[in-house]
Amino acid sequence: MRKELLDILICPHCGSDFVCEPTDQRGDEIDSGTLRCCCGFYPIVASIPRLLSEHWQPLLRNEAPSLPTESVTWILERTRASFGYQWTTFGKMSQSFEGNFLNYVAPNEPSFFPGKLGLDAGCGFGRHMLQAARYGAQMVGLDASRAIDVARRNAGSDRTHFVQGDLLNPPFRDGVFDFVYCLGVLHHLPEPETGFNSLQRLCRKGGAFWIWVYSKRRRVLNFLLERARTVTTRIPFPLLKGLCYIAAAIDYAFFIVPSRRLLTTPLGRWVPPRLALYAEYPFQVTVADWFDRLSAPVRFYYDERDLAAWAQRAGWSRYRIEPTGLYGFRLQREEEVEAPCVA
Repeated sequence: MRKELLDILICPHCGSDFVCEPTDQRGDEIDSGTLRCCCGFYPIVASIPRLLSEHWQPLLRNEAPSLPTESVTWILERTRASFGYQWTTFGKMSQSFEGNFLNYVAPNEPSFFPGKLGLDAGCGFGRHMLQAARYGAQMVGLDASRAIDVARRNAGSDRTHFVQGDLLNPPFRDGVFDFVYCLGVLHHLPEPETGFNSLQRLCRKGGAFWIWVYSKRRRVLNFLLERARTVTTRIPFPLLKGLCYIAAAIDYAFFIVPSRRLLTTPLGRWVPPRLALYAEYPFQVTVADWFDRLSAPVRFYYDERDLAAWAQRAGWSRYRIEPTGLYGFRLQREEEVEAPCVA
């Protein structure tokens, strides 16, 4: 981590400032050390501050937890372990991710980002924050899982910072970010709206805040998927990965490759948008998405009314809700531009 990150970090539990005690430092980059506050300390490991409440436990755990499966703790730990396994296994970057990012953050264009400080909440392996940083933003990536180390390898630069922490209890000062986004993460939490509220306070007054969540519109497909997940969410990760390769191979052979060929012909306009999207991606994305569907212990689904209720309870006066095909919704609090002073 670089020292400048200390300007926005606070203890996620007591809210106090940190005192940094480096043990290995190269210039302004702190490779290892300790962050101390009035209630305890947190380690800096591999240049990343590890600000999880269980910081005294092994931080690179890759197994599902041995806890009662109905408990909230099991859900959170299984979710963290699941995405840690997913993004350390399928963490390869692709040029097609730029279009994917712009689809999530529309109607914002690359011109939105230069000179702003942004937070990618639940950054995974860094594919989205890499794009925002390339467009000129200073980015902070927050993730509770082992994926944060992959994100640093993929997106590390002088425009990016990385923090291992909990988005339900984020270790940042209120109002420090010009924009905050959380894409494909909240619907995996036991209480998604709680996560939504914990993040919006980090955005400055008038700043942009947006999320992306799964849609209720595919009711039959969602129902079938949830029935399968009663089994797959309890399967060991290596075995589930093998099943996901089989599912992805079937998708590729019977749907994605034929769609890719049709897109080069006049019949391409009849290809469903979701298949057209996957036709742009490498095979590993299809495998990773199957793992995402089948491994995380909870998935919630939303529509326009649900998200409007979130925005209204949060006191938003200006927001927009838009579908991304049948599979998801964007909710964005629009950035407010201050009117110029008139003398």
